[in-house]
Amino acid sequence: MRITKAEFVTSVANLTNFKNFEMPEVTFVGRSNVGKSSLINALTNQKKLAKTSSTAGRTRLVNFFMINNRFMLVDLPGYGYAKAGKEAQQQWQTLIEGYLQKSQQLKIVFVLVDIRIKPTELDKQMLNYLYYYNIHFKVLATKSDKIAKSQVNNRIHNIAVELGLGKDDIIPVSVITKMGIEEVLEYISRIIDYDNLQVINYNNLNELSNNYSKDSVNNKINIKPKDNNKNLELKNIKNKNNEQNINKTTNKKNLVNKRKIKDSENKNDKKNIVSEKKTKKTPRYVIKKRKGK
Repeated sequence: MRITKAEFVTSVANLTNFKNFEMPEVTFVGRSNVGKSSLINALTNQKKLAKTSSTAGRTRLVNFFMINNRFMLVDLPGYGYAKAGKEAQQQWQTLIEGYLQKSQQLKIVFVLVDIRIKPTELDKQMLNYLYYYNIHFKVLATKSDKIAKSQVNNRIHNIAVELGLGKDDIIPVSVITKMGIEEVLEYISRIIDYDNLQVINYNNLNELSNNYSKDSVNNKINIKPKDNNKNLELKNIKNKNNEQNINKTTNKKNLVNKRKIKDSENKNDKKNIVSEKKTKKTPRYVIKKRKGK
């Protein structure tokens, strides 16, 4: 996917101002100074779309950006800023959790971690939160250019172990070398295209509201419709076909068994005839003639 249009829409400071833009939402979250704003600018190929700063904790609002007129990119406040007061930290936490619970269009959350640093307890809490609410996510290991290329795989392995994930659940990215940028864009494209396809199909069938069954967290893309009348009919037909096939096979087996029994009976009859021929006694007049000779 190539992003050709990206524009800032709005910022939200409290839960009452959240809006449903009726577009799929792709969300980025991570601790302060993990490189969220820089990554968003790299993905959209714009230098100043998301404001960057050398001071941690600058993103204190939920920022919405419209991408290609197709989906919303959402930038959540950075968590874990130590210098912020307890009230500010609690406010940001409430804002993040409120968005994750209220958003009706959320499709995926990209959780950013620094590849150079061991995942924090807040990172683990964020993943547990996403697991609990069955929200699909992907981990992005930022600042991969800050370490040697030979060390990237080892760091990804260590992060996967710390977070209880597979290595395929983590994408190493770099704003400087553009590592992983295309992979993230393609991942987003698959999610958005699949979502639009499902909406079109279910609108035609008038079943959009009640025909989704949720899978586990990282399989949420594989949404399947619940059984409808057509599916039940197909199941009944399959069951009937299976019964017919079973009956056919049992009939064949019965015929084969009957043939075997008949063959064995015929063989026994032949044996009896032969044995009768062998045990048949020679008449007396033949014996007398032989003696007369």
